[in-house]
Amino acid sequence: MRKRILVICMYDSIHSARWLSQFQDQDIEFLLFPSSPHRKVHKNLKALVSGSSKASYKLFPLSKLFGLPLWIADKFVDNWFRSILVKSAIRSFKPQFVHAMELQNAGYIATKAMASQSSAKLIATNWGSDIFWFQQFPKHRDKLKNLLSVADYYSCECNRDVALAKSLGFQGQVMPVIPNAGGFSKELLSRPVPLLVDRKVIAIKGYHGWVGRALTAVEAIRNIAPELKDYKIVFYSCNTVTAKAAASLAESTSLDISTHLIGALTHEEMLELFAESKVYVGLSLSDGISTSLLESMAMGAIPVQTATACCDEWFTDSGVKVTGITLEGVQKAILEGLKLAENQAHSDRNREVIRTKADADDVAKIAHGFYNL
Repeated sequence: MRKRILVICMYDSIHSARWLSQFQDQDIEFLLFPSSPHRKVHKNLKALVSGSSKASYKLFPLSKLFGLPLWIADKFVDNWFRSILVKSAIRSFKPQFVHAMELQNAGYIATKAMASQSSAKLIATNWGSDIFWFQQFPKHRDKLKNLLSVADYYSCECNRDVALAKSLGFQGQVMPVIPNAGGFSKELLSRPVPLLVDRKVIAIKGYHGWVGRALTAVEAIRNIAPELKDYKIVFYSCNTVTAKAAASLAESTSLDISTHLIGALTHEEMLELFAESKVYVGLSLSDGISTSLLESMAMGAIPVQTATACCDEWFTDSGVKVTGITLEGVQKAILEGLKLAENQAHSDRNREVIRTKADADDVAKIAHGFYNL
Protein backbone atom coordinates (compact mmCIF):
# COMPACT_ATOMS: atom_id res chain seq x y z
CA MET A 1 0.00 0.00 0.00
CA ARG A 2 1.35 3.39 -0.99
CA LYS A 3 2.25 5.56 1.98
CA ARG A 4 0.45 8.84 2.47
CA ILE A 5 2.11 11.66 4.40
CA LEU A 6 0.47 14.98 5.29
CA VAL A 7 3.28 17.52 5.68
CA ILE A 8 2.59 20.87 7.35
CA CYS A 9 5.39 23.10 6.13
CA MET A 10 6.50 26.51 4.90
CA TYR A 11 5.85 26.64 1.17
CA ASP A 12 8.42 29.39 0.61
CA SER A 13 11.28 27.60 2.39
CA ILE A 14 14.23 26.01 0.62
CA HIS A 15 14.59 23.79 3.70
CA SER A 16 11.10 22.33 3.15
CA ALA A 17 11.94 21.66 -0.49
CA ARG A 18 15.30 20.09 0.31
CA TRP A 19 13.79 17.75 2.93
CA LEU A 20 11.01 16.62 0.59
CA SER A 21 13.37 16.16 -2.37
CA GLN A 22 15.05 13.29 -0.53
CA PHE A 23 11.96 11.12 -1.14
CA GLN A 24 11.59 11.37 -4.91
CA ASP A 25 12.58 7.72 -5.33
CA GLN A 26 10.15 6.54 -2.65
CA ASP A 27 6.59 5.26 -3.21
CA ILE A 28 4.99 8.04 -1.15
CA GLU A 29 2.09 10.40 -1.76
CA PHE A 30 2.65 13.77 -0.10
CA LEU A 31 -0.07 16.31 0.63
CA LEU A 32 1.44 19.64 1.65
CA PHE A 33 -0.40 22.01 3.98
CA PRO A 34 0.84 25.64 4.37
CA SER A 35 2.05 26.63 7.83
CA SER A 36 3.08 30.23 7.14
CA PRO A 37 1.33 33.27 5.61
CA HIS A 38 3.53 33.34 2.53
CA ARG A 39 1.58 32.32 -0.57
CA LYS A 40 4.75 32.18 -2.66
CA VAL A 41 5.87 28.61 -3.33
CA HIS A 42 9.63 28.15 -3.47
CA LYS A 43 10.83 27.28 -6.97
CA ASN A 44 12.37 24.00 -5.75
CA LEU A 45 9.05 22.99 -4.18
CA LYS A 46 7.21 23.96 -7.37
CA ALA A 47 9.55 21.67 -9.28
CA LEU A 48 8.62 18.75 -7.01
CA VAL A 49 4.90 19.44 -7.39
CA SER A 50 5.03 19.77 -11.19
CA GLY A 51 7.70 17.13 -11.77
CA SER A 52 7.46 13.41 -12.28
CA SER A 53 9.03 11.03 -9.80
CA LYS A 54 8.10 7.89 -7.93
CA ALA A 55 6.82 10.09 -5.11
CA SER A 56 3.98 12.53 -5.75
CA TYR A 57 3.64 16.00 -4.24
CA LYS A 58 0.39 17.95 -4.08
CA LEU A 59 -0.48 21.26 -2.46
CA PHE A 60 -3.53 21.47 -0.19
CA PRO A 61 -6.44 22.48 -2.49
CA LEU A 62 -7.28 25.68 -0.56
CA SER A 63 -3.66 26.85 -0.26
CA LYS A 64 -4.29 29.98 -2.35
CA LEU A 65 -6.70 31.28 0.31
CA PHE A 66 -3.95 31.38 2.91
CA GLY A 67 -2.36 34.77 3.36
CA LEU A 68 -1.27 37.20 6.02
CA PRO A 69 -4.80 38.47 6.97
CA LEU A 70 -6.10 34.94 7.57
CA TRP A 71 -2.89 33.95 9.35
CA ILE A 72 -3.14 36.92 11.74
CA ALA A 73 -6.87 36.37 12.35
CA ASP A 74 -6.29 32.69 13.06
CA LYS A 75 -3.64 33.57 15.65
CA PHE A 76 -6.32 35.39 17.65
CA VAL A 77 -8.40 32.20 17.86
CA ASP A 78 -5.42 29.97 18.67
CA ASN A 79 -5.09 28.53 15.14
CA TRP A 80 -8.68 27.25 15.23
CA PHE A 81 -9.46 27.68 11.54
CA ARG A 82 -6.35 25.98 10.17
CA SER A 83 -6.60 23.21 12.77
CA ILE A 84 -10.10 22.44 11.44
CA LEU A 85 -8.70 22.28 7.91
CA VAL A 86 -5.90 19.94 9.01
CA LYS A 87 -8.50 17.68 10.66
CA SER A 88 -10.48 17.70 7.42
CA ALA A 89 -7.36 16.84 5.42
CA ILE A 90 -6.61 13.93 7.75
CA ARG A 91 -10.15 12.57 7.36
CA SER A 92 -10.14 12.78 3.56
CA PHE A 93 -6.48 12.03 2.78
CA LYS A 94 -6.07 9.33 5.46
CA PRO A 95 -2.30 9.72 5.98
CA GLN A 96 -0.22 7.31 8.03
CA PHE A 97 1.79 10.26 9.34
CA VAL A 98 1.25 13.96 9.87
CA HIS A 99 4.65 15.66 9.79
CA ALA A 100 4.88 19.12 11.37
CA MET A 101 8.07 20.51 9.87
CA GLU A 102 8.80 23.30 12.35
CA LEU A 103 7.03 23.93 15.65
CA GLN A 104 5.74 27.49 16.13
CA ASN A 105 3.58 27.44 13.01
CA ALA A 106 3.27 23.87 11.79
CA GLY A 107 3.46 22.28 15.25
CA TYR A 108 0.98 24.56 16.95
CA ILE A 109 -1.52 23.99 14.13
CA ALA A 110 -1.06 20.24 14.45
CA THR A 111 -1.58 20.21 18.23
CA LYS A 112 -5.32 20.78 18.11
CA ALA A 113 -5.85 18.74 14.98
CA MET A 114 -4.11 15.68 16.40
CA ALA A 115 -5.50 15.83 19.92
CA SER A 116 -8.91 14.56 18.84
CA GLN A 117 -7.99 11.91 16.27
CA SER A 118 -5.93 8.72 16.31
CA SER A 119 -5.81 7.62 12.67
CA ALA A 120 -2.37 9.16 12.02
CA LYS A 121 0.87 9.46 13.97
CA LEU A 122 2.41 12.88 14.51
CA ILE A 123 6.07 13.62 13.79
CA ALA A 124 7.15 16.97 15.27
CA THR A 125 10.35 18.32 13.75
CA ASN A 126 12.26 21.07 15.53
CA TRP A 127 13.81 23.69 13.24
CA GLY A 128 16.29 26.37 14.23
CA SER A 129 15.23 28.21 17.34
CA ASP A 130 11.95 26.37 17.86
CA ILE A 131 12.69 24.92 21.30
CA PHE A 132 15.96 26.54 22.38
CA TRP A 133 14.62 30.08 22.03
CA PHE A 134 10.88 29.79 22.58
CA GLN A 135 10.90 27.55 25.66
CA GLN A 136 12.00 30.55 27.74
CA PHE A 137 8.63 32.32 27.15
CA PRO A 138 5.78 31.01 29.37
CA LYS A 139 3.04 31.08 26.70
CA HIS A 140 5.22 29.33 24.15
CA ARG A 141 6.49 26.90 26.77
CA ASP A 142 2.92 25.79 27.46
CA LYS A 143 2.22 25.39 23.75
CA LEU A 144 5.40 23.38 23.28
CA LYS A 145 4.41 21.10 26.16
CA ASN A 146 0.96 20.60 24.62
CA LEU A 147 2.47 19.80 21.23
CA LEU A 148 5.00 17.35 22.62
CA SER A 149 2.28 15.63 24.64
CA VAL A 150 0.42 14.63 21.44
CA ALA A 151 3.51 14.00 19.26
CA ASP A 152 4.45 10.37 18.68
CA TYR A 153 7.89 11.16 17.27
CA TYR A 154 10.30 14.05 17.62
CA SER A 155 13.19 15.02 15.37
CA CYS A 156 15.77 17.79 15.52
CA GLU A 157 19.26 18.78 14.39
CA CYS A 158 20.96 19.14 17.79
CA ASN A 159 21.41 16.69 20.66
CA ARG A 160 20.90 19.75 22.86
CA ASP A 161 17.31 19.95 21.60
CA VAL A 162 16.61 16.30 22.35
CA ALA A 163 17.30 17.01 26.01
CA LEU A 164 15.12 20.12 25.88
CA ALA A 165 12.18 18.21 24.38
CA LYS A 166 12.40 15.58 27.11
CA SER A 167 12.56 18.30 29.76
CA LEU A 168 9.29 19.65 28.32
CA GLY A 169 7.62 16.28 28.77
CA PHE A 170 8.11 14.47 25.47
CA GLN A 171 7.84 10.71 26.02
CA GLY A 172 7.63 9.38 22.49
CA GLN A 173 10.32 8.11 20.13
CA VAL A 174 13.27 10.40 19.33
CA MET A 175 14.38 10.18 15.72
CA PRO A 176 18.06 10.24 14.69
CA VAL A 177 19.65 13.69 14.85
CA ILE A 178 20.39 14.78 11.26
CA PRO A 179 20.45 18.04 9.27
CA ASN A 180 16.81 18.78 8.40
CA ALA A 181 17.75 20.20 5.00
CA GLY A 182 19.50 17.01 3.94
CA GLY A 183 23.16 16.31 3.43
CA PHE A 184 25.87 17.10 0.89
CA SER A 185 26.51 15.11 -2.27
CA LYS A 186 29.68 13.09 -2.73
CA GLU A 187 30.36 15.17 -5.83
CA LEU A 188 30.32 18.37 -3.81
CA LEU A 189 32.42 16.96 -0.98
CA SER A 190 35.05 15.70 -3.40
CA ARG A 191 35.13 18.97 -5.36
CA PRO A 192 38.59 20.60 -5.25
CA VAL A 193 38.54 23.87 -3.30
CA PRO A 194 41.26 26.52 -2.88
CA LEU A 195 43.78 26.13 -0.08
CA LEU A 196 43.25 28.48 2.85
CA VAL A 197 46.48 30.30 2.05
CA ASP A 198 45.01 31.32 -1.32
CA ARG A 199 41.71 32.62 0.07
CA LYS A 200 41.15 36.33 0.72
CA VAL A 201 37.44 36.48 1.64
CA ILE A 202 35.69 36.78 5.00
CA ALA A 203 32.01 35.80 4.59
CA ILE A 204 29.55 37.17 7.16
CA LYS A 205 25.89 36.23 7.47
CA GLY A 206 24.13 39.58 7.14
CA TYR A 207 20.84 39.02 8.92
CA HIS A 208 20.08 41.39 11.80
CA GLY A 209 16.78 41.35 13.64
CA TRP A 210 14.90 39.04 15.98
CA VAL A 211 17.85 36.78 16.83
CA GLY A 212 20.37 37.63 14.07
CA ARG A 213 23.18 39.97 15.15
CA ALA A 214 25.01 41.01 11.98
CA LEU A 215 25.36 44.64 13.13
CA THR A 216 27.70 43.46 15.88
CA ALA A 217 29.86 41.92 13.17
CA VAL A 218 29.82 45.23 11.26
CA GLU A 219 31.12 47.12 14.28
CA ALA A 220 33.67 44.42 15.04
CA ILE A 221 35.03 44.73 11.49
CA ARG A 222 35.21 48.50 11.93
CA ASN A 223 37.32 48.16 15.09
CA ILE A 224 39.81 45.71 13.57
CA ALA A 225 39.80 47.23 10.07
CA PRO A 226 43.60 47.81 9.94
CA GLU A 227 44.15 44.08 10.40
CA LEU A 228 41.72 43.22 7.58
CA LYS A 229 43.00 45.55 4.86
CA ASP A 230 44.15 42.63 2.71
CA TYR A 231 40.76 40.87 2.79
CA LYS A 232 37.50 41.19 0.92
CA ILE A 233 34.54 41.30 3.33
CA VAL A 234 31.32 39.82 1.93
CA PHE A 235 28.04 40.24 3.80
CA TYR A 236 25.45 37.79 2.40
CA SER A 237 21.76 37.22 3.17
CA CYS A 238 21.59 40.84 4.33
CA ASN A 239 18.49 42.72 5.28
CA THR A 240 18.46 46.44 4.46
CA VAL A 241 19.71 47.61 7.86
CA THR A 242 22.86 45.50 7.52
CA ALA A 243 23.40 46.51 3.90
CA LYS A 244 23.28 50.21 4.87
CA ALA A 245 25.62 49.66 7.81
CA ALA A 246 28.05 47.75 5.59
CA ALA A 247 28.03 50.54 3.01
CA SER A 248 28.83 53.06 5.76
CA LEU A 249 31.60 50.76 7.00
CA ALA A 250 33.15 50.62 3.53
CA GLU A 251 33.06 54.42 3.27
CA SER A 252 34.68 55.04 6.64
CA THR A 253 37.37 52.33 6.46
CA SER A 254 38.15 51.92 2.74
CA LEU A 255 37.88 48.17 3.18
CA ASP A 256 36.81 46.07 0.17
CA ILE A 257 33.22 45.29 1.18
CA SER A 258 30.33 43.88 -0.84
CA THR A 259 26.78 42.95 0.18
CA HIS A 260 24.13 40.54 -1.09
CA LEU A 261 20.54 40.89 0.09
CA ILE A 262 18.52 37.91 1.35
CA GLY A 263 17.80 35.58 -1.56
CA ALA A 264 20.17 37.34 -3.97
CA LEU A 265 22.62 34.43 -4.19
CA THR A 266 21.66 31.02 -5.54
CA HIS A 267 22.62 27.95 -3.54
CA GLU A 268 25.51 27.27 -5.90
CA GLU A 269 26.72 30.88 -5.58
CA MET A 270 26.60 30.53 -1.80
CA LEU A 271 28.78 27.43 -1.98
CA GLU A 272 31.20 29.25 -4.28
CA LEU A 273 31.39 32.10 -1.78
CA PHE A 274 32.27 29.69 1.04
CA ALA A 275 34.86 27.99 -1.17
CA GLU A 276 36.55 31.39 -1.61
CA SER A 277 36.30 32.26 2.09
CA LYS A 278 39.08 31.91 4.59
CA VAL A 279 36.63 32.49 7.44
CA TYR A 280 32.83 32.36 7.76
CA VAL A 281 31.10 34.35 10.52
CA GLY A 282 27.57 33.65 11.81
CA LEU A 283 26.14 35.47 14.84
CA SER A 284 22.75 34.68 16.35
CA LEU A 285 21.17 34.76 19.78
CA SER A 286 19.50 31.44 18.99
CA ASP A 287 19.55 28.78 16.29
CA GLY A 288 19.52 25.10 15.58
CA ILE A 289 22.36 23.80 13.48
CA SER A 290 23.09 26.59 11.02
CA THR A 291 22.95 25.43 7.40
CA SER A 292 25.50 28.13 6.56
CA LEU A 293 27.83 26.66 9.18
CA LEU A 294 27.64 23.22 7.57
CA GLU A 295 28.02 24.65 4.07
CA SER A 296 31.06 26.69 5.08
CA MET A 297 32.69 23.62 6.64
CA ALA A 298 31.86 21.54 3.55
CA MET A 299 33.70 24.09 1.41
CA GLY A 300 36.70 24.25 3.74
CA ALA A 301 36.23 27.65 5.39
CA ILE A 302 37.04 28.19 9.07
CA PRO A 303 33.76 28.77 10.95
CA VAL A 304 33.27 31.48 13.56
CA GLN A 305 29.85 30.67 14.97
CA THR A 306 27.81 31.53 18.04
CA ALA A 307 27.46 28.62 20.46
CA THR A 308 23.65 28.87 20.18
CA ALA A 309 23.89 26.98 16.85
CA CYS A 310 25.12 23.68 18.38
CA CYS A 311 28.44 24.27 16.63
CA ASP A 312 30.30 22.30 19.30
CA GLU A 313 28.53 19.20 17.96
CA TRP A 314 30.34 19.76 14.64
CA PHE A 315 33.77 21.20 15.43
CA THR A 316 36.15 21.62 18.37
CA ASP A 317 39.51 23.23 17.61
CA SER A 318 39.00 23.66 13.84
CA GLY A 319 36.64 26.59 14.32
CA VAL A 320 35.78 29.31 16.83
CA LYS A 321 32.78 29.02 19.15
CA VAL A 322 31.47 32.45 20.18
CA THR A 323 29.93 32.13 23.62
CA GLY A 324 28.65 35.69 23.98
CA ILE A 325 27.81 38.30 21.36
CA THR A 326 29.90 41.16 22.69
CA LEU A 327 31.83 43.54 20.47
CA GLU A 328 35.14 42.60 22.06
CA GLY A 329 34.33 38.89 21.90
CA VAL A 330 33.38 38.99 18.21
CA GLN A 331 36.50 40.97 17.28
CA LYS A 332 38.66 38.43 19.08
CA ALA A 333 36.81 35.52 17.47
CA ILE A 334 37.28 36.81 13.92
CA LEU A 335 41.00 37.30 14.48
CA GLU A 336 41.21 33.86 16.08
CA GLY A 337 39.48 32.39 13.03
CA LEU A 338 42.07 34.01 10.76
CA LYS A 339 44.81 32.56 12.96
CA LEU A 340 43.31 29.06 12.66
CA ALA A 341 43.20 29.55 8.89
CA GLU A 342 46.99 29.57 8.85
CA ASN A 343 46.80 25.79 9.30
CA GLN A 344 45.34 23.92 6.29
CA ALA A 345 44.70 20.87 8.48
CA HIS A 346 41.75 22.68 10.09
CA SER A 347 40.07 23.13 6.71
CA ASP A 348 40.68 19.49 5.78
CA ARG A 349 39.27 18.32 9.11
CA ASN A 350 36.10 20.37 8.67
CA ARG A 351 35.45 18.87 5.25
CA GLU A 352 36.03 15.38 6.63
CA VAL A 353 33.51 15.97 9.43
CA ILE A 354 30.86 16.85 6.86
CA ARG A 355 31.75 13.78 4.76
CA THR A 356 31.36 11.61 7.84
CA LYS A 357 28.25 13.16 9.42
CA ALA A 358 26.36 14.80 6.55
CA ASP A 359 26.82 12.73 3.39
CA ALA A 360 23.62 13.16 1.35
CA ASP A 361 23.12 9.44 0.72
CA ASP A 362 23.56 8.58 4.39
CA VAL A 363 21.25 11.37 5.56
CA ALA A 364 18.59 10.40 2.99
CA LYS A 365 18.64 6.76 4.16
CA ILE A 366 18.03 7.92 7.72
CA ALA A 367 15.30 10.33 6.55
CA HIS A 368 13.52 7.50 4.70
CA GLY A 369 13.25 5.72 8.02
CA PHE A 370 11.08 8.52 9.39
CA TYR A 371 8.13 7.27 7.35
CA ASN A 372 8.85 3.55 7.81
CA LEU A 373 8.09 3.30 11.51
